Amino acid sequence: MDSVTSALKDAGTHTLHNIGVLARDIPTFVVAIIIILLAAWIAQAVGRVMLHADRYSPRLDPSLELLIRQLVVAGIITFGVTVAFGILGVSFATIIASFGVAGLIVGFALKDILENFVAGILILWRRPYEISDQIQIGTSMGTVTEINFRSTSLQTPDGIEVLIPNSLIFNQPIQNFTESGSRRTTIVVTFPPETDLALAASLLKQAVESLEGVLSSPAPEVLLLGSTSTEYQLHVRYWTAPTIQATNEIESAARTAVARVLARPELQGKPAETPDATAET
Repeated sequence: MDSVTSALKDAGTHTLHNIGVLARDIPTFVVAIIIILLAAWIAQAVGRVMLHADRYSPRLDPSLELLIRQLVVAGIITFGVTVAFGILGVSFATIIASFGVAGLIVGFALKDILENFVAGILILWRRPYEISDQIQIGTSMGTVTEINFRSTSLQTPDGIEVLIPNSLIFNQPIQNFTESGSRRTTIVVTFPPETDLALAASLLKQAVESLEGVLSSPAPEVLLLGSTSTEYQLHVRYWTAPTIQATNEIESAARTAVARVLARPELQGKPAETPDATAET
């Protein structure tokens, strides 16, 4: 029995010695390649696990989730490549310096693209608007159709597709019409001093309240917010659904109703509706 145990020990020792000799004989670049392949395999495994990250963060934007996954995968592979270069005899200081110089060159060459990329990340992270929201940025107004790392796409009410670079969006005020769920429109009507303002306000309010699409809460209101020696200004305010199409259609109906009120014989003088109107979120 002792002889068998001794033989097994000798065989194990001999095997380990042979493995050690074989390891020493393997070229260094083969070890480096194995490390890179191992890093790539680990990166793919981590990427597959992160595909289900939405279970833990359901509000995380899909585009931002994809970016985080890609960055993690790229980081693991970069780490593996760095270790492989270290095994080949390249110092870590040289590797880091090389990455730094390369990053600096790429940064100068792709300055505008990187600005839009970083702005896109911040927009996706802060989420000031989402797909199908109706917004206005500068002079561009429309429905958000796409958000990516370079630009945001809007479709205007005229059916025109507008691509706005994210860096411009990040530095401008953003008006989100659909965020609150309702939107206020104001129509300004002027009357001469001899007009019965109480009667005019009552008729205007009734006319607007009867329109389909005008919300009952908040209720429509008519306020005297401007006056001079020659005229009074009544502001007719009402709330509707926030979409551009709804506000335009209901404003058209409201202006028609206001025009009918102005033509009523109960109102003295010859009032005239001013053309300006504002819509507020």
